[in-house]
Amino acid sequence: MSGPTTVVITGDGLVILLSAAAIRAALAVAEAHHYADALRAHQDAEQTDLQERLQAAAALGKQALQEQLQIAEQEYAQLIALAEKIGCSAQIAASQPVSPAGTDEQEIIEYLRSLQALVRELRPVLLQESARRADALSDEGDANLDAASAAALPQDRLARLLKRIAHLEQLPEHIAQLARELEKSLPGARADMLASELRLQIQALLEAEKKRQVEQAQALILEQTLKDLGYQVEEVSHTLFVEGGVVHFRRASWDKYMVRMRMDAKTGQANFNVIRSVKQGENERSVLDHLAEDRWCSEFPTLMAALEARGIHMQVTRLLQAGELPVQLVVEDKLPQFAEEDQIESLSQLMSKKLP
Repeated sequence: MSGPTTVVITGDGLVILLSAAAIRAALAVAEAHHYADALRAHQDAEQTDLQERLQAAAALGKQALQEQLQIAEQEYAQLIALAEKIGCSAQIAASQPVSPAGTDEQEIIEYLRSLQALVRELRPVLLQESARRADALSDEGDANLDAASAAALPQDRLARLLKRIAHLEQLPEHIAQLARELEKSLPGARADMLASELRLQIQALLEAEKKRQVEQAQALILEQTLKDLGYQVEEVSHTLFVEGGVVHFRRASWDKYMVRMRMDAKTGQANFNVIRSVKQGENERSVLDHLAEDRWCSEFPTLMAALEARGIHMQVTRLLQAGELPVQLVVEDKLPQFAEEDQIESLSQLMSKKLP
């Protein structure tokens, strides 16, 4: 039996980023299906137009489809090759959609969409990790890089440094300024000093960017994992693991009870406790409070395991017995409002049903 529980949250940054990329790719495809289903159900006119456009696209022929498929599979193979250098190819391969065994055109189209979405989400993660590990990764197979920086021309050394952050949309001004100074100083002792400083600044930038992305990915993984497990969840802020905050979730059958997760970003700790929604001025205790805590206690290990599979590890540091502290009563106006009945299929259900 369990009352309030405190955990320390840690995890493998790369695994978390790859898990979030797979979630985003699946959501993109699922949302497309959800939109199409809505059109079929409620907007016959638009659905007719959609069907006409799909037919027109199909008229382009199977050859065009096969060409797109070949490009997507080649891009995916390139990412797998890069992932093998990094050491995460197994996780990426596990998220690959299953190629259709037959020649059904619609199945091939669905496979192509899923593969393209996965490539689109995985590419920036792997490129950034590759850049972050540039010193450790072999340059074999990259004709644009020299074999060793010591033998490279000064201009090439600058180009190699900047290539590590070429995937970023915009360079911070301090790095751009340092690069300009280095270019003006080549060659010479000052250039060597500036190159060392630029290398350190780039490495720090990559580490900071990865930290930011991991924190956002953790929020996405938490929200989607709860939904996958059948909980109703209020929107999880992408800054939850940066600024801290509170998230509430519940099952539709839990009546006035829900679980509150409070995140302390400074310590990396999260606290889970069962709360009950009450009206203003209501403070009566219920015999059901104890049962609500027991129910959550039985489900919590499943959540921990599901998050662990996606790279987020929770180590329990504090565990109180059910009833040791009274269930917190919270005025309903201060809590999110959840639907009492399960509504249309959730996005997670669409993902599991539609995606290979």
